[in-house]
Amino acid sequence: MKKVSVIIPTYKNRGGLVRSINSVLSQTYFDLEVIVVDDNMPESEERRETEELMAIFKEEPRVNYLKHERNKNGAAARNTGIRFSKGDFIAFLDDDDSFLPSKIRKQIDFLNDHKEYDGVYCYSGRNGKRYGTTSYEGNAMKPMLMLETCMYTPTLLFRRDALLTINGFDEAFRRHQDYDLLLRFFAAGYKIGCVPEILCEIGPNKGENALTGEKLENTKVYFFEKFQSYIDIINKQEPGFKNKVYAKHYAGVFLTHVKTRKFKMALMVFLKFFFRAPWVFCGVINSSIKQHLKGIE
Repeated sequence: MKKVSVIIPTYKNRGGLVRSINSVLSQTYFDLEVIVVDDNMPESEERRETEELMAIFKEEPRVNYLKHERNKNGAAARNTGIRFSKGDFIAFLDDDDSFLPSKIRKQIDFLNDHKEYDGVYCYSGRNGKRYGTTSYEGNAMKPMLMLETCMYTPTLLFRRDALLTINGFDEAFRRHQDYDLLLRFFAAGYKIGCVPEILCEIGPNKGENALTGEKLENTKVYFFEKFQSYIDIINKQEPGFKNKVYAKHYAGVFLTHVKTRKFKMALMVFLKFFFRAPWVFCGVINSSIKQHLKGIE
């Protein structure tokens, strides 16, 4: 049996860390280690609270507790965990999410049976319902650029060598960290498979750490600068793809600006990106309105 390392970054104690750790320790796959990376500031109240929580597991040999010397970000915390890890396979879990008991075993079984894949994801659930819709296998770069995949970080499990080859997470990203990782994974020629079952539960995070304003726009600029060459390759095969990608991403930025009452920024985004692909831009807005109405029913 090969070891699996599960990396859990934690920041600002959202209340689910103990549940997350226990969900890993309760797996039906036994050869594993848990690596909790504390990204709180050393003198903060959140660091003290996290230390108290982690004391629960001080006698559990499979749990490792690492502390950053300063707050970095989620990508840096995951990279810290990767460097410390000893597993042949690496999985990730956020501190407000949890694994169902058979998650790791089913994903390891899948990779053992499908040597052509170097990563695998599963479906996730929230409040008893599937979270996300369409599933893809192989090279999923195109649907990922269009924000159409449901390969959320807690659903992923990789062969260690593949993660090391692409140098883990890009620490310059404060959002889209999983998208960046997977796009480089596909660009390196790796393929991903899917276990089409709900094997992890997404927690109650309501976007407390979501970026807004200039920080959000700067992240988008960095994203497109980094992946422009990949977008251009697909655009040559499918003219108009670039416009659809920009419209899809910036419709989300537009909505964030509206929700945070940054109306001037919202107008500028609308004028710049709406006309690239109006049907795509409107599709994102319509979807958001439907989600909102469903939430208040």
